[in-house]
Amino acid sequence: MTADQGRGGVLLGSDEYGSAAWVGLRLAPARRLKDHRGYAGLPEPQRWSETGAAELAWLAARTADGGGVRFELRHTAREGLLHSVLLARAGGPTPQAAETAARQLAARMAQLPPHVQCRAIDDRAELSAELNSLDSNGGPPECVDLREFGKRVEVRPIRRTDSTRANALIATPLGPAGRPWEPVWAELARQERPTALSVCLEPTRLPPAVEPVLHQFAAEYQRLATPRPGNPVWGGAQLGDPSAEAGRAFFADAVHRYLGPCFRLRVTLAAAGPLPTGLAELVADQLGPEPSGSSQSGGGRPGGAAVLTPGGAAVLTPSGRDRPYAWRNLTQLRLDPLPDGHHRGLDPSLWTEIEALLAVLVDRYEAAAAFRLPYEVGGRPALFAEPGPPARPQPAQSSATTASSGSGDTTRPVFD
Repeated sequence: MTADQGRGGVLLGSDEYGSAAWVGLRLAPARRLKDHRGYAGLPEPQRWSETGAAELAWLAARTADGGGVRFELRHTAREGLLHSVLLARAGGPTPQAAETAARQLAARMAQLPPHVQCRAIDDRAELSAELNSLDSNGGPPECVDLREFGKRVEVRPIRRTDSTRANALIATPLGPAGRPWEPVWAELARQERPTALSVCLEPTRLPPAVEPVLHQFAAEYQRLATPRPGNPVWGGAQLGDPSAEAGRAFFADAVHRYLGPCFRLRVTLAAAGPLPTGLAELVADQLGPEPSGSSQSGGGRPGGAAVLTPGGAAVLTPSGRDRPYAWRNLTQLRLDPLPDGHHRGLDPSLWTEIEALLAVLVDRYEAAAAFRLPYEVGGRPALFAEPGPPARPQPAQSSATTASSGSGDTTRPVFD
């Protein structure tokens, strides 16, 4: 990635795909939420539910921002408070086209629900510092610890002998949306070293050719899940296969969820030093399909193998080969697959392209389970910093557009 100067609050760069531009907004909860028009007089659970519904509508509108657009909600813990930003990246054939697309995207993103206040980041050094948010000067920290989160992927063996498929691969959807995020935010804010939780989304739509393939998978699993009567003479009766039934339900659900506007998702937890025990598990429990009180995970197994918390999302500790890619994804708003982590430690021969794609797609409800804008309940300690003008840092040697996966990159941090 090579960097250009850009103008105002826009960072410009170019890579193998063409030109790119980054923009950002500082976020915070609107204070005195209970007094907002539309929320006044409502009990706390209903106010909280109303804010979630407003955010879901905002996310649904973002599915129209396709064409290589990515946007990321990032909460970074510094000095006991969370500094929240909404970052975005847009591409174009030329720097001017990318800048225009990014400015238009920023204007659309700024139309936030009423319980969120924002301020445009209009300084390139400030924006670069937020893209590299683990260091107050905007450069990479000396040491980085990373975790990534994704859907729980299970492989279930098929015992029917009349199939070419030996396994059913199932990715459990995230969610449900609407859980309170205060426990996660409070624990994140308590971190002594800068720690960031980022949720990146890319609006997308499956190509038309994928729809018949999804139906074919569902039909094949349906056949295997249905008992087959045998011949009175030759026998050959076979019971319905439970793994095939799970596969049928997975693909039938995928047809419902993803044959329309949806998102690609990346969730990353990063710290300028070792992550404490339990924080990754807390995030995984928040994202998973069911709440969980404890974890059997050690925070994610390195080397590309995902660890499942009971009922939670999968936690991945990027391997040594993956970490430069994970850092570049974080600082440049990318969703590039990790070389080792892409298959979650499973045998790549078990995956088809369709199953690998479904493992990273989310619908707007799954997106809302992970992408929760700042909100505040009156009478509780503040967790979020105000979005007012911060002290502008001096630009460091590294910027978001110079973080690279190349082995000769001197700006790359040391990974813990």
